[in-house]
Amino acid sequence: MDNTFIVIVLMPALLFVIGTDLLYRRIHNLLILVLLSLWLVLPVTAAFGVGPWGEMSSGELFDQVVYGLLGAALVLVIGYGLFCLGRVGAGDVKLVAAVSLWMCQTDQMAFLIVTALAGGLLALALPLLNQIEYHLALRWQRLGMAFPRLNIPVPVVLTDQRPQGLPYGVAIAIGAFYTLFVPIHS
Repeated sequence: MDNTFIVIVLMPALLFVIGTDLLYRRIHNLLILVLLSLWLVLPVTAAFGVGPWGEMSSGELFDQVVYGLLGAALVLVIGYGLFCLGRVGAGDVKLVAAVSLWMCQTDQMAFLIVTALAGGLLALALPLLNQIEYHLALRWQRLGMAFPRLNIPVPVVLTDQRPQGLPYGVAIAIGAFYTLFVPIHS
């Protein structure tokens, strides 16, 4: 399967996630809805023999959709439990579920494993990540001051309400990029 469309959709979305999660610790619901809507285009266009999934047989298409939905639903159920325990953010759970839809059925587990490993590495590098986050926020704030008409809000990482923990959107993006660009299954 050609994943060019997937890369074209996910790359800008995940780069946006990295920026907003580092600066504001926020993953926008609108972005999640856009990713879901665009994913729904794949099986609809495939039914007409068009798009990245256009060459799949009806059985392969059915498997792709069902496994994608089951994987995303499982991520949501487990993620909701972790959210209720205060271990992860709601935006992170929704993003992982949405991105897991975009992964081929053979890549979903790899994506989740690589994302978890990336999260662990980011946790180990948290002091360095905090410095990167701080300097990025200062530059972003300078841009806002240089162009006041843009109404760029002050990054939350520069305020007294600086959130604790890990901006897990970065780990999710790393997991997705690695899974898409470095095939790790046979």
